[in-house]
Amino acid sequence: MDEAVSTTLEQLLNNTQLFLSYYNNKQKWTALYPMASKLAEQYRVLYSEQPFALQARLTLYNPNYSYATNLVVSQSVITAALCKSQHYNNALSELYIAASLIEHLCVGAQLNKLCEQTPFQDSDKNIWKMRHQLAAKVMLSSGDSAKPVTQLLAKLSKYKQALVSAPKTMLYDGGITLIALANIISMNITSNTANKHMSLFKALTDLYIRTPNLFALQLIKSLIAHLGPLLPGSRVFYAEQTMIYLATDAQQKHILISTANPNKLAWFSVKATLNDNPKQWHCADKTISFKVFNSEHVKSKSVAGVDKAQSLLELISNIKSQHEYSYKGLSQLMAAHPQVVANLCEAVKPYNKEHQAAKDLKHSLSMVGYYNAPAIIQRVVFEQLVNVTPHPLQAYVTNRLNGLVKIMALLVSKNKHDQFEHITLPLYAYAHFLLTQCSTQLSRKTLIDDTPNKTLSAPICSFFGVDSINNEQLTQQLTHLLSDNPWTTALLEAEQTPKKHLTDSHKLWITLKIVAQSVFKPELALTAWQLQTLNEQLKILNWQNPTDFNQKLESLALFNSI
Repeated sequence: MDEAVSTTLEQLLNNTQLFLSYYNNKQKWTALYPMASKLAEQYRVLYSEQPFALQARLTLYNPNYSYATNLVVSQSVITAALCKSQHYNNALSELYIAASLIEHLCVGAQLNKLCEQTPFQDSDKNIWKMRHQLAAKVMLSSGDSAKPVTQLLAKLSKYKQALVSAPKTMLYDGGITLIALANIISMNITSNTANKHMSLFKALTDLYIRTPNLFALQLIKSLIAHLGPLLPGSRVFYAEQTMIYLATDAQQKHILISTANPNKLAWFSVKATLNDNPKQWHCADKTISFKVFNSEHVKSKSVAGVDKAQSLLELISNIKSQHEYSYKGLSQLMAAHPQVVANLCEAVKPYNKEHQAAKDLKHSLSMVGYYNAPAIIQRVVFEQLVNVTPHPLQAYVTNRLNGLVKIMALLVSKNKHDQFEHITLPLYAYAHFLLTQCSTQLSRKTLIDDTPNKTLSAPICSFFGVDSINNEQLTQQLTHLLSDNPWTTALLEAEQTPKKHLTDSHKLWITLKIVAQSVFKPELALTAWQLQTLNEQLKILNWQNPTDFNQKLESLALFNSI
C-alpha cells in the first residue's frame, strides 16, 4: 500500500531539517552528500507525483521548523518546479535540487539571525562570505562524486549578484542561473520576523523587471506558466469568508477548504474567478499543512504527453541509410512527423542552384534523389532530436555540434564517393548521447589537455566539456541508432584505438578533432603528430594545398563561442 502523501511530505521536511543539523557534527560530514542526493531524489519524485503538496510549501510557513529549514524547503521546491517547467531529466533535476539543499548547509545559524534581525558578529560575516566554499569542502569529504555540485556552488554568489545588481555581467551557465534564481526567490518569499517578505508572484515580477539575463527571463516565464494563477495553500476570499485554496481539478474547479469551524474542515469545489493572497503565512495545523493533500481532490491529474524524443528515435530506427525507398514507403514512415517533413524541405536547399526550399516531401526527394534521401532525412531527424532534448546548455551543444558538422562537410567536400550527411550522422547521435547520458557533466569548456595523451586522441566529448564517458554505453546507443552506418564504427574505434593502429577511416575522425581543436582551442598548439596526421589526411581527401583548406575553413566563420 502506498504511503499517505502527508506522511511522505512530513518525513521529507523532517529529513531536510536533520540534514542541515548534521553540519554541526563533523563525524557526519562524509554522509552529507549521499544524504543530499537522496533528499534531492525524494523532492523530485514527490514534486512529479504530488506537485500541489510541495507547491504549498511556498505559502505555508511551518513554525515547527526553523527559518533556515523553511527557507531551504522553499528553495528546493522552487528548484524542482523550475526543472519541471523546463522538462529536465532526472539526473539534472536532482543535481540542481541537491545544490539548493547544500547551499545553506553551513549558515543555518546565520539565516536564523537574519530572520530575527539579529546583527552579525565578525565571525558570522566571515562564515556567510565563505558559505559556498565551506559547503564545497564538506561535500568533498564524501569523495569525487560531489564535484559536479561543488562546481555549481563555486560561482553561485557571482551569479546571484549579477542577476540582481550587475546587469553588464555575462552569465553563461544556465544551471547556476537556475539555482541562483531559486535562491533569490526563496529569500524574498520566506516569512520572517520583520514581515518584509513578499508573495511568490510579486518576487517573480520584481526579478523579471530587474534582470537583463535572457535565460533567467525565460525561466521566470516558464515557471509562472507551470504554476498557474493560484498557489496551493494561499488564502482566498469566497462566500464572504476567507478560505484556503488547495488545487484546481481536471474540470477546472477550484478546491477550497474553510476553517470557520475549528472542529471540522469544510470542503468546497467551485468554478469562480478567485483572487488569492499567496504571501507565505504561519500554519502550525498539521491537517492543513499535510493531511489535506491525502485527498483525491488535490492529487495531480497528470496527462501522459507524447514523448517527442522517443517518437523521433523510432523514426531514426525505421529509416535505414542503406535501403532503397519509394516515395510511398517514405511518405508512410513520415506521415506522423509533419515537422520533420517541413525541416527536410529546408534542408534540401543546397541541392539546387537557386537554394530554394522544396514545396513538399515529393519535391524534396526529387531534389536530392532517393539514394541520398535516407541519410539526409536521418540528419534532419537527429537535428530535431537534439533540439527537443531539454538542457540549460542545449543551445551551446547545438552550436558546437553544427561547428563540427561544418568542419566535416568541408573536409570531405572534394570526396565524390561518400555523402557528407551519411558521414556526420554519428556526430548527431553522439551529441544526443551527451545530452541524455552526460547531462550533469556538460559544460562550455574544451577539455583538451596541454599535455596530450600519448596513446589515444582526445575524445569528441571533450569539445562539450565532458572529461570521460562510458564507452560501452556510448557504443551500445550509437550502434543501436545507426546499425547500418559504417562511419559509426569508425568513430567509436577512433576514440579507443591507439594512435599507431589507426586506419584512414579512423584518421578522418582524428582529423576532424585536430581541425576542431585549432578552431575551438586555438591557444593550444598542435603537436607534431597532429600536424603530420592533418597534412596526410588532407592529401587523401584531395586537398593538395593546406592553405586552400585553411582559407575555406576561415570562410565558415567558426570561432570559440562561449
